[in-house]
Amino acid sequence: MATVMEMPKLSDTMSEGSVARWLKKEGDKVSAGIPVIEIDTDKATMEYECPASGTLLKILVGDGQKCALQAPIAVIGKPDEKWEEALEKYNAKKGGAAASSETKKEAPKASSAAAPSASSSKSSASAPDLNVKASPLAKKIAADKGIDLKAIQGSGPNGRIVQRDLDQAPSSGSSSSSFVFAANAEVEKIPHTNMRKTIARRLAESVNTAPHFFLTVNINMTNLLAWRKDAVAKLPENEKFSVNDLVIFLTARALKRHPDVNSSWQDDYVAKYRDVHMSVAVALPNGLMTPVVRHADKLTVVQIAQETKRLVKLAKDGKLQPNDYAGGTFSVSNLGMAGIESFTAIINPPQAAILAVGATVPTPVVLPNGTIGVEQRMKVTLSCDHRVIDGAVGAEFLKTLRQFFEDPVSALFLG
Repeated sequence: MATVMEMPKLSDTMSEGSVARWLKKEGDKVSAGIPVIEIDTDKATMEYECPASGTLLKILVGDGQKCALQAPIAVIGKPDEKWEEALEKYNAKKGGAAASSETKKEAPKASSAAAPSASSSKSSASAPDLNVKASPLAKKIAADKGIDLKAIQGSGPNGRIVQRDLDQAPSSGSSSSSFVFAANAEVEKIPHTNMRKTIARRLAESVNTAPHFFLTVNINMTNLLAWRKDAVAKLPENEKFSVNDLVIFLTARALKRHPDVNSSWQDDYVAKYRDVHMSVAVALPNGLMTPVVRHADKLTVVQIAQETKRLVKLAKDGKLQPNDYAGGTFSVSNLGMAGIESFTAIINPPQAAILAVGATVPTPVVLPNGTIGVEQRMKVTLSCDHRVIDGAVGAEFLKTLRQFFEDPVSALFLG
């Protein structure tokens, strides 16, 4: 009996699937447990194994197309089986004509997303999405204002979007201004990827729900740079570590001494984590990923360097698995290598803080003897969720962090 293959849910936050590419074509033999398709989730591109052995009779959702979770994407069976009959039985089992209708509706929607045009982009921005849970009034307001309901976090029952959720959404005035501007210039309209939509939703949620405040310290890096240069010179090539690896290492040690910073806000309590699982921001062409260095507080700096290199390679190859990026307790974002001297970062929810690391630059300073000198200085800024971290707590953490940076050996004995 033929098997109808469905779009799988590959991450907790995945709300729809997109076919990156099929690894087999119609008529090919396939085997259960062998990857047959690559799927774009909201986090990464992941291979998915074939659920049955046989012949790939029909591909229902092609390369680049999107569909809802659990929607049929292919039919697998014997070479002489009719895929239409298998799909008909599947639809009857799932709910008869209604399921079939939904499937047919999904396909043209996916096609338009794969090959967008100016008209399709405009219509998707203004028309309410029937698959989004929203009140009739919220849908009407969204349609009138041109608001994309998929980008809104609902606060009603079961996450339903209600009128109050649209208060902070972009107004019709801003949409109108953008449209007028677009009419006078050539604009390339790039459809949102699942990853980009997830980044937008999560960071908007963070800014709108977590009251941020920021603390900055200016650190003398002279001793650390000299210590690293001396240490790296004695190590084989596969054990060398960067300044960023040291940032992760020393930050993890500081968090171990200040567990209040290694926490998160939950509805009924504050979760204080015993272990430090460090999320490391990695910029990719299509978005930002934060793979996690687990138990960073227990690793040596060499181990952190090797684990970070492994995760960054997986991220750039689009091969991160959920276990590689889920469960971080604190984040580090380093733009120093891009020449950015200081910046503030948005907290990666549900974490309570993130450390933004700037470039190390020669800086004139007043020395203890009253003369002017030049030191290698680096600014770091801690973004704090004030529901969890008070100013004094954040300041004590940065005090320890600065001590570790300015005397890195102390972290080995006092951390």
